[in-house]
Amino acid sequence: MNKRKKRSGLQKEKVSVIAASVFVLSALTLTGVYMAAQKDSNKEENRIDFAQLEQQQNKAETKDELVADGRFTRDENTDLSQNNDMDVDPNYMEVNSGEVKNDRASLAMQEPEETTQKETEIVAKPQEVETQEAQVVANTPSFHAEDKLQWPVAGEVLLDYSMDKAIYFSTMQQYRYNPSVVIAAKEGDTITAAADATVKKIYHDAQTGDSILFDLGNGYELTYGQLTDITLKEGQQVKAGDTIGKVAKPTIFYSVEGSNVYFKMTKDGEPVNPLENME
Repeated sequence: MNKRKKRSGLQKEKVSVIAASVFVLSALTLTGVYMAAQKDSNKEENRIDFAQLEQQQNKAETKDELVADGRFTRDENTDLSQNNDMDVDPNYMEVNSGEVKNDRASLAMQEPEETTQKETEIVAKPQEVETQEAQVVANTPSFHAEDKLQWPVAGEVLLDYSMDKAIYFSTMQQYRYNPSVVIAAKEGDTITAAADATVKKIYHDAQTGDSILFDLGNGYELTYGQLTDITLKEGQQVKAGDTIGKVAKPTIFYSVEGSNVYFKMTKDGEPVNPLENME
């Protein structure tokens, strides 16, 4: 009997302990759930909605733009002297401001004078151009069929002009047409301009050596060959009798004929006899 009572008492104690434990656990669980709910609620309350704040700020800025600043709104009754931001002193007057005048009449009189000066300058420029052109025309050589040529060097004619029949060239040992006059000269002799002319070209040719092409004007041109010590430049103008160079050693094409001056005249590109115009 005693053993059964003891077992029964122990079972009751275990049941009581289990019941108490279940109650405590339930209480703790409910308390935890409640605290978690409160915490989530606080988080929601403390959360910041940045999108909403940005929208509110944009609305405020738009409203400020639409509302004009009253400090700068002026009507007939506005006194700008009371506006501290404008730095206006109603009693201020610039020194000698009453003596300053906008004399439009005097300005109007000055402007025509300046315009007249400019117009004078504009008119003067064409006159200067005309003068320069006249000088160029006056200095441009002009040769005619009846004009005379000076001899470029003193000497005998070694090879005559001949375009209607061939003549014999001793160095080349053959008959050929000759569009020039070959004048005998000593090596180093001075060569002069036969007429007023402009230097058109300075060049070297295998047959005539160092050469000069002169423009006489009106389609006439002179070619000098077998030169050395040329003193001219292309574009330079010369007068009849001016020194243009000296007689050079003859090229191999004239080694038998000896030192000479190659002298050729053309009209519109066609050879003509220079001896017909030689004095």
